[in-house]
Amino acid sequence: MNPWAHHDRFSAINDAAMRQVGAEDLIVEIAAALSVAGEYVARLDLRPTQRIVDFNWAARQAARRLGITVDVTSQLMKADDQLQVWVRPGRPPS
Repeated sequence: MNPWAHHDRFSAINDAAMRQVGAEDLIVEIAAALSVAGEYVARLDLRPTQRIVDFNWAARQAARRLGITVDVTSQLMKADDQLQVWVRPGRPPS
């Protein structure tokens, strides 16, 4: 599990203004984790679906700020109906 944040904080991001502020925080959080730990791991609720889209966008924005690409992979955790997501640096183009 990610030491940088707890997945419950994503639940509070509902309206557009809060999503904007929350997205910026998430971008900074992902970028910091990639820089320090080399990966970012989180669990996301499956509903609303927009949360998953926003997370993927934030991961790509964090990568852009670091000047890298990222691979975002996920696995459905059936026990608690959440999605576990890993963000890792992508391979540089050959």
